[in-house]
Amino acid sequence: MSYSTPPGGPGNAGPYGAPVQQQGWYPPPPPPPDNSGEGKGLKRVVIGLLVLAVVAVFAVGGLALYKAVGGGSLPGAQDGGDEKQQILSSDVIDTLLNGRTNALKSGNEDEFLKPFVGTARDKQRKIFENLRRVPFAESKYMVLQQTGDGSDEYGSDVKLALDVAFVHQIKGVDVRPVSEWYRWTVEKQSDSAAPRISEVGGSPGASAMANAVYYPAPWDLYDDMYVKRQAHTITISAKKNAADAARFAPVVEQSAEKDIELWGSKASSVPNTPDGFLVVLEPNRKTYSKLYNNDGSDVGWDAGQSVPMPAFNAGSSDKDRLEYGGARIKMDTSAGQFTSSAWRRGVGEISRHEIAHALVQPQDPGAYGQDEKTSIRAWVVEGFADYVSYRFDPTLGDQQVRADMAGEEFDGTLPGQDFSSAYNSVGANYALSYLANRFIAEKGGEEALFEFVVDHYRHPTNLDQQLQKAVGMNESEFQTAWAQYVRSNIR
Repeated sequence: MSYSTPPGGPGNAGPYGAPVQQQGWYPPPPPPPDNSGEGKGLKRVVIGLLVLAVVAVFAVGGLALYKAVGGGSLPGAQDGGDEKQQILSSDVIDTLLNGRTNALKSGNEDEFLKPFVGTARDKQRKIFENLRRVPFAESKYMVLQQTGDGSDEYGSDVKLALDVAFVHQIKGVDVRPVSEWYRWTVEKQSDSAAPRISEVGGSPGASAMANAVYYPAPWDLYDDMYVKRQAHTITISAKKNAADAARFAPVVEQSAEKDIELWGSKASSVPNTPDGFLVVLEPNRKTYSKLYNNDGSDVGWDAGQSVPMPAFNAGSSDKDRLEYGGARIKMDTSAGQFTSSAWRRGVGEISRHEIAHALVQPQDPGAYGQDEKTSIRAWVVEGFADYVSYRFDPTLGDQQVRADMAGEEFDGTLPGQDFSSAYNSVGANYALSYLANRFIAEKGGEEALFEFVVDHYRHPTNLDQQLQKAVGMNESEFQTAWAQYVRSNIR
């Protein structure tokens, strides 16, 4: 689990605000069915679902930030001077970006690469080839910020930095366009010269947070990208890892089918539900940690994350505006779920968990933080994902609960927002969250659980009323009844 800790809040923050485990041991899952003992010490599934509160404010779609900071530009943009000759005008920049957009759509590699020079050209060639393997419903480049005014007193040798949003929507995966932020270094030797892009990298970030720009994506990291497209999943890896990715992809697809079928039977009327999922499989821990997180910070104990992608809400009406347009799932295939002899069971478990997060992600209004009264409860977020996963393997769920709660002194209280502080292990908080969601399903029915979760995501301040509707209890009564349920299941 990865969940948010606002800047300056308690604990050490990992990627996407994930609190680093502070104490205790991380519990191993139960051994696989063949009782070989393999799988001991496996990393638990972790979800990078909930973004820092400030990221939710500043990074929503990029466009919101572009407008919010005033003056039509991000912090650091400079105004032009009338006394200088404009060499890199807004029209030149628009033409530069529109040219890349059109070339990508048409598949014209030579045209796409025309302005890139040096190592930037070589890198962009690989990115272009990778991007052409992804089924985009929409893909375009838009300026977020210009640092430098594009003018020069002598009319020559102009250089500026452009923060560029790659706005894209993957067919079936995203319910709204999302964005990845680049920084381009653009140069123009004279008014008559063609502009050149000499450097490309990730944007420095929203409010100096590199993990708010959703760079690098797999198409940036992999020189040659393997893509396996199935009915409900797009599985991506480096080409050198294609054999393993091809082996895991059918299990990921089966997991997606199960989650989608369950969601459709229990929450069919919920709008903005993804039809598919993008999943990146990566065995190198450093590369895994860097995906969608340019600073590469690593909590060290996660096996997977579902990274929420803020919607790029350009042109949407207030009625249609969403905070999140979709999610990107990444999984560490060096983790035991993928390497044990029971790997099909492990891959299914982690995939169902992460896909459950991605299914409900668009319902999140960005209301997450340390204040439990105004935020989506962590026990709802993680417990629901575990409930969906273990619903298809209840024996594994029971085994995991017993393993996670072994040696814990249960105090009868629901997990708080900071999973790392309530009990000796993060796993115990997972187990208790799972049991809370399972208790709701058993008490009120699965339809009631799904309705409860969706409504809580949308309106996190209404927990008491939501519990009353789902199980006929207020929050205090629910906690008391749930605590009795927990004790009966961990004996």
